[in-house]
Formats: sequence, structure tokens, C-alpha cells
Amino acid sequence: MKNYAILMFTLLAVCGCQKQNNSDNVVSQRYIHKYGYAVSQQEWIAKNYPGQVVTVLKNGSTITSTYENGVLNGPQTHSYPHSQIIENYFFYNQGNLVKEMKYDPRGMPLKETTQLSSTRHATTLWYADGTPMSIEEYANDELMDGQYFTTTNELESRVDKGNGLRVRRDQKGLLLSKDKMEQGYLAKRESFYTIGTPESIANYIKGKLHGEKKSFSETGEPIAVEEYINGMLHGRSIYYKNGNKSHEVSFIEGKKNGVEVHFLDGDKVSEEISWEDDMEHGATTYYIDGEAQTQWYYSGKPTSEKRFNDMLRIDRKIAFNN
Repeated sequence: MKNYAILMFTLLAVCGCQKQNNSDNVVSQRYIHKYGYAVSQQEWIAKNYPGQVVTVLKNGSTITSTYENGVLNGPQTHSYPHSQIIENYFFYNQGNLVKEMKYDPRGMPLKETTQLSSTRHATTLWYADGTPMSIEEYANDELMDGQYFTTTNELESRVDKGNGLRVRRDQKGLLLSKDKMEQGYLAKRESFYTIGTPESIANYIKGKLHGEKKSFSETGEPIAVEEYINGMLHGRSIYYKNGNKSHEVSFIEGKKNGVEVHFLDGDKVSEEISWEDDMEHGATTYYIDGEAQTQWYYSGKPTSEKRFNDMLRIDRKIAFNN
């Protein structure tokens, strides 16, 4: 039963990787002893044979899994649908995944991940023509060492003992970003459009957005200037349209708090919206031909100015008594 349970768990996991959810997606399964002869499912389960299970899914993919003593041990391959070309390759040692490979539809390697120990792993990426793109070594989620290459296999940048510059490119060699790494984590990223112009400049702490982030259009015009703390919008953010200031918003831990101001042609105020805890709360004022029109909200619901002030006094009284 141990062998059967592991087999079914593996099959469900495989189906999940193929964006399929259960064994109803299985067309057929074959059980092959390591000496090459086929056995029935009942024999396989009862005698705990070593060998391979070959599973064909409805989408045309074939999964070949190697077992020994009831656990995955050796290679497991996933083919592309209706093809003999391998899409994913896994290698197990007594149930533990120690290596994973990803290939493109031509059979060229895209990514390799090797488990070096319980806490360390190495990752290699390739360009579309098979030239190495990068070689990295991690301790858990900390980048310890990295080498980054151009499409002509020249060393472009490196990270040593967690510090340095990581240059990220796509498979064709187009520049994606330049990343400043500090103590194993992303500290600053400058990303680029495919035409080579800057897309954004952002600061990070341990891989999370922290500090100022500037975003630009392909032509270099500003799109946004935002402030973050630990991955959440926090502080004043300014947004632009066609190079002109569009609106300003205040955030506290990712939620709108304070007055959101909209501008007409970048300078004249056209609307002011009061927010509290990500809900409209207070006065929302529209300026039309120099005339101000105000609508009041309480916790996201329309109300009158009098009702708003009455509820505010009640809230303050309750807070004082507590």
C-alpha cells in the first residue's frame, strides 16, 4: 500500500504541474519492471517492484517515473504534449528531488536547478542558442555567488559572497534589469524596456520594495514616483499622465489614507478625495469652472456633512471611554 500511496501522490502532483487536477486526466498507465518486462498494477503494488511507471495524460503528455523500494529514485521525465521531446526532467534520490531541468520545445536547456545540500542550491540559465546565461548559488533564498554572461559567453557581471551586480537578460539577450545585490538580497533594481530605455528604478530591502520607486514610459516621461515600506505602498505617491502630474495619493501600509488630489493639466486641482483605511471617509470635493461641489462619505458610504460630524463625535467618545 505504501507504493500505491506514493504512486498516486506523485501522479496527482504531476497532473497539478500540467494544470490538471485529478487522475481523471490519465489516459493510460504502464508498469515496467527494471528488467524490462511489463507487470500489472496489482503486481506492482503487491510486490513493490523496482522500475518505471509510464503515464499518458489527456493533453498528450507522457510522464515516466522511476521507483525503487516504493519511492521515486532516479529520473522522472515529462514530455511536451504529443511529443517525445522532454519538457521537464527531475532526478530523485530515495524520494528527495536533487536535480530539475527545463527544456524548450526544441530540446534546448532553459534552466537547471541542483540541490547541493538541505539549504543550498545552484541554478543555471541558458540563452535560446544554448549559451550559458547565468550560474547562481543560493543559501535558502540568499544569493551567495553568481556569474552572468553575454550572448557571446563573456562574463558581464558577478556577485561574490552576496554582494555585487546581477545583470538579467531574456533568452534573446535583451537587457531586463541591473540588480544591486547586498548581503544576498536585492537592494536596488534598474529595469529596462526592450528598446533599452529605463522602465523603473526601485529600492529594496531583503528583496521587498522599500523606499522610492520611479517608473517611466518608453519615451522617458515619468509615470509614477512611489514610496514603499517592506513591500507595501507607504507615504506619498505621485502619478503622471503624458508627462504631467495626474494625481497624488497617500498610503499607510498599502491602504489609502489622507487626501487624494487630482490635477487638471498637471497644476490646477480638479478633485480632492478623503480616505481612511482604504475607504472614502470625509469630504470629496470636485472643482468645476471654479465652483466647489462636495459629497460626504463615512467608511465608504455616502452621507451628509452633519451625519458625518455626528458619527465622528460618537467615534471619538467611544475611543476616549476605551
